[in-house]
Amino acid sequence: MDDHNGKTVWDLKRAGLWLAPKSCLGGGWLNMNRFLSILGLIALFLAAQANAYGQQVNIVSESASPELISDIAAEVKPDSTPDTEFEARRQARSAAERARNYLNSRAYFAPEIDYAVESGPPIVPVLRIDVGPRFTISDLSFDIDGADLPAIVLAKLAVVERARIGDIALPDLIVAHESALVATLRQMGYPDAKALTRSVVGDRDAEAVAVTFKLQPGARVRFGDIQYTKDVPVRKPYLDRLVPFDPGEWYSPQRLSEYNRRLRETRVFARSTAQLAERAGSDGDDGKTKRPVAVSLDVRKRYSFGAGASFSTAEGAGLTTELTRHNATRRGDTLTGQLSVAQLSRGASVDWQIPNAFAFDHTIAFSAAIDEEETDAFDREALEFNGTYSIRHSSSVTSSLGFDVEFASEVDAFEQRDVQILSGNGGFRYDQSDDSLDPSRGWRAETRIEPTAVQGDDTANFVKLNSQITAYRPLSDNARYVAAGRVRAGFIYGAPLDDVPVSRRFYAGGGGSARGFEYQSVGPEDEEGQPTGGRGLLEASAELRLRSERGFGAAVFLDAATVSGDQSIDFGDLRTSAGLGIRYATPVGPIRFDVATPIDRNPGDDPVQIYISIGQAF
Repeated sequence: MDDHNGKTVWDLKRAGLWLAPKSCLGGGWLNMNRFLSILGLIALFLAAQANAYGQQVNIVSESASPELISDIAAEVKPDSTPDTEFEARRQARSAAERARNYLNSRAYFAPEIDYAVESGPPIVPVLRIDVGPRFTISDLSFDIDGADLPAIVLAKLAVVERARIGDIALPDLIVAHESALVATLRQMGYPDAKALTRSVVGDRDAEAVAVTFKLQPGARVRFGDIQYTKDVPVRKPYLDRLVPFDPGEWYSPQRLSEYNRRLRETRVFARSTAQLAERAGSDGDDGKTKRPVAVSLDVRKRYSFGAGASFSTAEGAGLTTELTRHNATRRGDTLTGQLSVAQLSRGASVDWQIPNAFAFDHTIAFSAAIDEEETDAFDREALEFNGTYSIRHSSSVTSSLGFDVEFASEVDAFEQRDVQILSGNGGFRYDQSDDSLDPSRGWRAETRIEPTAVQGDDTANFVKLNSQITAYRPLSDNARYVAAGRVRAGFIYGAPLDDVPVSRRFYAGGGGSARGFEYQSVGPEDEEGQPTGGRGLLEASAELRLRSERGFGAAVFLDAATVSGDQSIDFGDLRTSAGLGIRYATPVGPIRFDVATPIDRNPGDDPVQIYISIGQAF
């Protein structure tokens, strides 16, 4: 530390511009349960008192607040009891250094500290401290080590405000400001930017410091060509769509991070990394350095197998198996065959998904399915083909357009019919939740519209509208308690109920709807008590979810639903239920076990329904 014209220059380390590590609290208490006699208890008490007196440093200060004195005492507490004055003096000297470091970390850069020893007994180290003034920041500047930076880069550096003039000169804040300057340089195209040194000029009279950061920007770099470290069995146009920048763009760590995220999310690669190559490529037209991006890819296994199961007292047991062929046509696509067998339905399907088909986050999907259903509401056999084109506009917004062609034979409460159904569909989804499988905060909204034409034994034209909103709110800082809610509404316009195919009507009741009621049992019925489905739907659910650190959880829920024969909401027929659930967290979502009962139970309603499946109810 050198004085020049009333100012003091501190080396950063000597000025304490770092947080000194906290010392561990030493010693401990003997286990009193080992002593069964009064004499033993007295001995333990005396030993503890002696230890307590020995393991402390007396702090004497008229300038420090009681809170600051307490904090200093905690930082300098020794880990052993001194047996001699020599040992106590050594502890006092060490405590003085630690106290100085701690005060520096709190922006007290000019404390005066003396140490001594009280002879005792007990022998106690003593610190006499005048903390001095708490320094503020009087100036922040940077030195770019002689580099010639563009005006736009200098302007960006000038507006970095992690620390501001007038702030308490906390070392952590100063270091954070330096890191923000380096990060800004990297964002502006300087991948090798780094900080060299900092100088801190302190003015004791002004009780302030002026800080200068010396930065080394390095070369400003543009992205070069993509260089793959080895051949991969994926078509180049597909790989090119994953790149979020063009060759020649200024380097950006955010762009490179986005590229790595896209590679991971394709699920085509078992391992993937993209990083700026160490070796520079050719210079650009403006003389600026280009560096290629080195990409290492390992394609995942071609085939994967999955299976799932569910059970409820209303819908019975169900088993689903699927086999997926990854990168089937070398376009990053997936071809999945699925077979499902359940008490009320059986089916087989083939799905083909082509991600990033025309641009990144543009997905085309085709599927073909054979279904057979036998429920209380209807019997149905169908062959179905559909296609969807979806665009993920951002992390929150997705839209889609599609078509559906169905050839069906069905029997319901009205008649037996063979029909051919052609539907278009458009959908929109907004997702601000924090987790797709088990959210704890945020909300989601989605809507879908389906214009439909029916030919065959019946002829009809109608439009189906279906919308849902779900919301999640943590009730504690650690999201151990979460309140969740859902509202769904749907309407069918343009055709009477008996002309609407059974696969397009609304039904309620069951594990994914109103728990506590039998599958499809909520809503209109014919004279024989057979459900007919409806053209108007309202469902609402509320859950209080409890999570634990060991993976287990619980839920208390209320469900409500009503289905009407016309395109309206009949609140007079609203059915409600309540229940309890147990959850167990897994990587693919929680395993859910729910028990529910109707609140407004009608004759014929079962008193309890049980559901077992994977995933939250909503």
